[in-house]
Amino acid sequence: MKKVCTISLALLFFGFNFLAAQVNQVNLEQQKGVFTQESVMLAAGDYQFNISNNNVGHDVGFVLVPKGMYDAEKHIKEAYVTAPVPNGKTMSTNIVSLAPGEYEYFCPLNPTPKYSLVVKEGVETITLGQVPGDFKVQGLTITEGDYQFNIKNNGVDHEVGFVLVPAGMYDASKHIKEAYVKAPVANGSSSMTNIVNLKAGTYEYFCPLNPTPKYTITVK
Repeated sequence: MKKVCTISLALLFFGFNFLAAQVNQVNLEQQKGVFTQESVMLAAGDYQFNISNNNVGHDVGFVLVPKGMYDAEKHIKEAYVTAPVPNGKTMSTNIVSLAPGEYEYFCPLNPTPKYSLVVKEGVETITLGQVPGDFKVQGLTITEGDYQFNIKNNGVDHEVGFVLVPAGMYDASKHIKEAYVKAPVANGSSSMTNIVNLKAGTYEYFCPLNPTPKYTITVK
């Protein structure tokens, strides 16, 4: 009996970790009276929102609604944080399945303005993991279209980021700003970029915080 219980617990633990690996993470930070990320654009899919309280001075929360539907019964309940977020802490929501459409997010406890969250159809998510000094995926060939990058930190002992540029154009003014992650990516976590529309051509991606070599994305 003890052996069966041990195996069952191991399988349950594996299942939870596998599920977590399949869910896209969105990091949103609140300061006093505002979210620092003032709009979000995502692909349709399953998401978990990580809400950080950066010195607001009291507990904060998170409300996500279909655009214009602010009554409590219209709140997407899965998008509530699992507990109020204390000052200096981060709390997560449950998993939220988002269909294409327009939404808004805000915090009535802060309180903040209402911000736009747009979920688009036909967006492909590309997951890129970083290890110390490297990306695990070292070059891509894709077709034209809308993409979202999910950047994971797999063992880098500090925060990492993501930079995408037209090939050879490394100056900050040439960075594709939509491809910045929504928040620096701590060890063991992930963060999404906004949606990037990529036309035919050659691009490069790299992380100056890791730092990594530069790798090619060819768009056909």
